[in-house]
Amino acid sequence: MKRHLLQALLLLGLQPALMLPAAASLPTPDGSALQKIREDAPGPELRRRYLLQAHELLHQFWQTEAQRQGKTLSKPQLLFNGERAGGCGVAEVQHPMAFYCPTSNQIAMGLDLRRGARAARGKSAAELLPMELAILAHEWGHHVNRSLGKGPYHRGFTFTVQQEELAADWRTGILLGWLLGQGWLSLDDFTAAANLMFEIGDYERITPQHHGYPKDRFLALTEGAATQLKPGQRLGEWTVDTRESFSRPLPGTGSDGPLVYEVRRFEIERNGQIATNLFGAALGAASCLWGNRDQCLGMALQQGKGRAYGRYTNRQLRLDCATGRFDVSDDAFDPQPIGRDGKGQAAVLARRACQPTPPAQASGFS
Repeated sequence: MKRHLLQALLLLGLQPALMLPAAASLPTPDGSALQKIREDAPGPELRRRYLLQAHELLHQFWQTEAQRQGKTLSKPQLLFNGERAGGCGVAEVQHPMAFYCPTSNQIAMGLDLRRGARAARGKSAAELLPMELAILAHEWGHHVNRSLGKGPYHRGFTFTVQQEELAADWRTGILLGWLLGQGWLSLDDFTAAANLMFEIGDYERITPQHHGYPKDRFLALTEGAATQLKPGQRLGEWTVDTRESFSRPLPGTGSDGPLVYEVRRFEIERNGQIATNLFGAALGAASCLWGNRDQCLGMALQQGKGRAYGRYTNRQLRLDCATGRFDVSDDAFDPQPIGRDGKGQAAVLARRACQPTPPAQASGFS
């Protein structure tokens, strides 16, 4: 019967539709459960419960993308401290292991952030969770890269560890940007995760296993987030200004004087550089693909000569539309022309708030 129907359609000059199996329905990715877990009373299982829920969310999120490409994405097994691993030369997960092993399809989350990351200092168990999420999302990024490609990080004729690591950071930014835009991640959470991604970058090593400089990894993260967040987008009280900056106006300012904003800006401090982070090339699991066990497991605990320290700062920005100048609190500079802001944030705020555009602004732009 099917053969006769096909012949009849062809005789009429009609192309029959392809009979494809219906795609399995997927749960709509929803990050609200992550928020609920954080709001529960903290306990010894808080981290495990949060990461297991995040693992499910990451599978749903990337499976949806895979389905758009006509593909199916497997869900790796998530391992914790003390659990047995099945590949990449690992017998048991232990600190500071954070890796994705493609041969066994496993992701390990065995590291203790407080033992090696400056960005984790002084954080409560609940405050550490978004940073743990960023690491898990990075390891998931390696898994997704193998099935869906490396986005803007597969250039030229050679493939390097750095390209793979930055591609995983880019995918981390996509996930975090999506959660932030949906209101399931706070700006404080996002900036804490971004601080960590800067910190885990390689600084002084120039080797085939180089994972990317700190600024490279931060830029990859924000490039991914920019696929989900657009300038001018509202995030509760905050507004996205640029890829690296956010602002919210302080009430009661601007009527008779300068506008004042609370701003988040990523700053790199180069005076008093800090020692290389204890994780060395850790949190970059793709080296498993090259069979380098130490790099894969993040066990290169090398101490370097020093590195710059980058982080999101919480400051005030005063914008004077009348004079076309701006000033940021707690920095080393006096008020400057708006166009001199290397972050570009002052110019964005001026275009948004200053009418008409002050003459001093036009001469300051490069």
